[in-house]
Amino acid sequence: MAVRDFGRFLWQNFREFSRDAIDPVMHVARFFCFLHITSTRLVTPVRSEGPSMLPTINLTGDYVLAEKISARLGTVRPGDIVLIRSPQNPRNIVTKRVTAVEGQRVNFVAKPKESDLCAERSCVDRG
Repeated sequence: MAVRDFGRFLWQNFREFSRDAIDPVMHVARFFCFLHITSTRLVTPVRSEGPSMLPTINLTGDYVLAEKISARLGTVRPGDIVLIRSPQNPRNIVTKRVTAVEGQRVNFVAKPKESDLCAERSCVDRG
């Protein structure tokens, strides 16, 4: 009889201990799931550095929150700042400002050192 009571006592204490241990673990797991979904689908922090976005983003580097919804919905417009992977080094992320979108025409100087009158016009292709 004493062994049965002792077994019952151990089982009840184990259930209470497991509840007390699993609750905080579940809270941490939920937090990390929320963090993962947020960073892969909604927004992600990115360090942007380099001279191409001066004075909007500092040369030494700023942390920016990049939202991912506009790219998924296709609502990127001229004037927006986008983050893309560098064609030379895919591990680097490059920050650029959109000047035109599909179907719009862009004027640019083909050879700026030779003459500033050589403006050419180009249409932004699809994709």
